[in-house]
Amino acid sequence: MKKIVLLILMFLGNQILFSQKSNQGQYYIDNDSIMVTVFLRHQQTNPVDSIQNKVMKQKFYEKLTASHAKILSWNVVMGIGQILTLKFKPQYLREVNNVFELGAWGGFNTEFYPTYDFLPVYPKMLEKEKNINSKK
Repeated sequence: MKKIVLLILMFLGNQILFSQKSNQGQYYIDNDSIMVTVFLRHQQTNPVDSIQNKVMKQKFYEKLTASHAKILSWNVVMGIGQILTLKFKPQYLREVNNVFELGAWGGFNTEFYPTYDFLPVYPKMLEKEKNINSKK
């Protein structure tokens, strides 16, 4: 629950920060969705088959598919578990949270992190870096 409250506070803080104009140009484009990266940490006291059995009985994959979250990426990381990046409208935060509470808990320890796409910003930062270093 603390992680969800933290997520909401971070999201609201980001909305305030990014809604203000910057003197150096606006790098961030406002939109109507948020991204969240979810760590599904394997409970290493259980073998993977046991974990998958547990979350499948709880219909985790079905619930996630039926939710309003778009899956942007889903990776398995050795020694950690699985890392998902989801995108959804802010009003579906409660629904997405429930997917994990009702479907993934008991098989995985979950962690949630507000996320944004840095790829559109990268070329601008690279150019800025080149300008700074060329002045030396």
